[in-house]
Amino acid sequence: MTKGVQGPRDSKARTIASLESEPSATIEAESTLQSLVSSLSNRNFSLEELPHLMRRYMLSLRLLGIDDEWASKELKGYSDTKEVPEYRRQYRDIKYVKANSGELIKEMPLELCKFDESLDFMVNHREKGWVSVFDSSNKRFEGRLVATIRHEVTKQWYIDVVLERIAGELFDRATKTLVAARFGAAIDTIFRDYQRDVGSALSNLGIEDHLETAYRNLKGGDESKWRAAALACRNVLHDLSTKLWCVECGDYNFDDGQGLVKLNNPRIKLRAYMREKRLNKKDTPVALLEPVYADASAAKTKCSYEDARSVLIVTYLFLAELIRQTDMEPVTEIKKVSSKSKR
Repeated sequence: MTKGVQGPRDSKARTIASLESEPSATIEAESTLQSLVSSLSNRNFSLEELPHLMRRYMLSLRLLGIDDEWASKELKGYSDTKEVPEYRRQYRDIKYVKANSGELIKEMPLELCKFDESLDFMVNHREKGWVSVFDSSNKRFEGRLVATIRHEVTKQWYIDVVLERIAGELFDRATKTLVAARFGAAIDTIFRDYQRDVGSALSNLGIEDHLETAYRNLKGGDESKWRAAALACRNVLHDLSTKLWCVECGDYNFDDGQGLVKLNNPRIKLRAYMREKRLNKKDTPVALLEPVYADASAAKTKCSYEDARSVLIVTYLFLAELIRQTDMEPVTEIKKVSSKSKR
């Protein structure tokens, strides 16, 4: 087999379309979730398998790019008892003994307690149960303070009730995520169509690199990457205005009552371009331009992952609709007599 030699232009032509060769994680996530939901709904699992099922759920979340601490906390346990969910409240047998002698002071069967242990711990100890011992504290018994140690005795049926509830919670969450993944697969198909159309059009103009930069930075794990992704979308608009508006013109009349408007920034040049291409304010590209530019520019000061993702998606929508509704040919001559050309 021989290797072909790829020139600089061939490399650029890859652009966003090259990302289509990457396998879709959504398909794998959907398959994992479908199997998980089927096992849980048909009761085709034992309680000992619950940690494994939880890890499969976590895998599907990672494939979908979803950040959800719930599964992680269920596996690791809850370090803060205030975070322990209601379904983890279950009975234990309580014993108070004297701190110095170990003498039994009082037994309190079936006291409602918080189960903050890890899922693996509960599964591994469910048959024999366990006793949790707490530090000595002073408690009042029969009118006098006594230094006592609290023992919480956990038996198998108490544990099994909690594990069953966790399994139910996992089923609910996995089902909802599966529905979202299937909806996401449909959106993913549409988005890839946008990638194909937009990538081809921007490649013809020689300005496709910004979107590839935005797409890859979005996968980064910190705000600097997300900011770079959003600002790359802004750079697309800057370059696009230069490529599509090729008239030496100082101002332009949009017929909106403002008179002549100075063409002193990329946003106004793109507005003028769309006006020359006979688009009006009700058309999608015209309506989206201002929000896209404003949101992308806002990333200079602050940008979350959700902000960057929104900017990238809406930028694709703006570009795809601009491609659909115009010929993407540069404007080289103004047809509106009210505009002034530079002398």
